[in-house]
Amino acid sequence: MDIKEYISSGIIEAYVMGFASEEEISILDCVRKNNPEVQQAIIDAQETLEDFATREAIAPPPALKSVIWAKISNENQEQPITAAQQPETIATPLYPTQSIDNSKATLKWFAAAASILLVASVSFNFYLNHNKNSINAQLAALSQNQKTTDLAYQNLKSKWDMANNPEIRTIPLLGVEKHPDMKAMVYFEKKSNAVYLTLENLPLAPEDQQYQLWAIVEGKPVSLGVYDQNSEKAMQQMIAVNAAQAFAITLEKRGGVASPTMENMYVMGKV
Repeated sequence: MDIKEYISSGIIEAYVMGFASEEEISILDCVRKNNPEVQQAIIDAQETLEDFATREAIAPPPALKSVIWAKISNENQEQPITAAQQPETIATPLYPTQSIDNSKATLKWFAAAASILLVASVSFNFYLNHNKNSINAQLAALSQNQKTTDLAYQNLKSKWDMANNPEIRTIPLLGVEKHPDMKAMVYFEKKSNAVYLTLENLPLAPEDQQYQLWAIVEGKPVSLGVYDQNSEKAMQQMIAVNAAQAFAITLEKRGGVASPTMENMYVMGKV
């Protein structure tokens, strides 16, 4: 299990807010016992929720207190008692204690209900905010996947167009003895002598090195430039050449060299 992915999945926030299922809670309880990082993430989420509740708490309107006490006062007003109704031996209590007790109970109930509603509102807002972030992350991932798919299609289409153009000659460069499974392709335009290169399965070059394309002209190597593996274009135009007898690729220091390093040759192909 990748702990960082598990923590960022949203399960901890759902657990803290009480939205997690019994199965999710059971798994989380098992994981937190053996992983301090998960336990700390739970504590952080709890503190975040408490801070959010404190920050977003809304004070009641100033007039609410007056309204509540006015209601209590009205309920406590004594009804007029006639002589015929007044008991002879029972003294009327100085304060209506029963009425005040009922009013206090009612007030406590309203306070408890308000607290519950506040906590529920904060939790729901926190949950919605988490879902929003999750959806934004998913949209970003989908957008990146779409971009990658579009780029792969464009690169494939470029190869297809080159291979099916009668004015362009396709020259496969195959791996030499030290790199037998390597392969690259050169597309040579007959009229303009333009050269295009794709690295089919050559490994990624180190940061301080680049693949360099060479043309063999009258038995001598001529540099046609270096291939930029940081470019989004798989097919790159190189330096034009006339009357090439063969092409080869070597791995050289970044920026290229004046003459090829023969022991670093990867592929070669005759025209």
